[in-house]
Amino acid sequence: MNEIRITLHGNVVSEPVERQARNGSPYTTFRVATTPYRRTADGRFVDGDTSFYDVIAFNALAANAASALRKGQPVLIEGTLAIKTYVGNDGTPGKSPQIDAARIGHDLSWGRASFERVSRAAALGHDRTADPDVQATIRAMAEGESASTGLRPAHVDADGVVDDDYDPESDVLSSAHDGGDAALATGDPETDDYEVVERVSA
Repeated sequence: MNEIRITLHGNVVSEPVERQARNGSPYTTFRVATTPYRRTADGRFVDGDTSFYDVIAFNALAANAASALRKGQPVLIEGTLAIKTYVGNDGTPGKSPQIDAARIGHDLSWGRASFERVSRAAALGHDRTADPDVQATIRAMAEGESASTGLRPAHVDADGVVDDDYDPESDVLSSAHDGGDAALATGDPETDDYEVVERVSA
């Protein structure tokens, strides 16, 4: 199958609209106008005829485009060009060029833009780790802390390595023996004082 690859620069002339396909995946549509210009013999620049293109993007590109693009912004688009036929409200048939976008970006020759990297799952709303509370917990874990107490179990070192000889029953009995609650001890086994307690047989 022969495809027509196209790269164009122009302006977004309609607000991007994000919708969902029947299979649940997102797609975003918007229109782009591009106007060529040429230089005349006397050195002046004159505009040519403006062309309009319907643009459609799918999946993560669709979600990101809907979030990042606004009407009036200059964009660069790369994709596959197709000519779609349609029937107008008055019954008159017509044709419209459509670009199935593979890449979309702002044209930085006309302004500035900031870039925020997101995972494909996050763009599609499937990334459970994108929740702010989850992110806070992950950051705390990376710093060697527990998100809730700032402590870690005594059998886990600062790098998160678990002691292979750890016996949870022994910790519970040791805590109860010392008059504390029957819960896991916390601290740093490399620096904290501790008492060796003989194993209690069942």
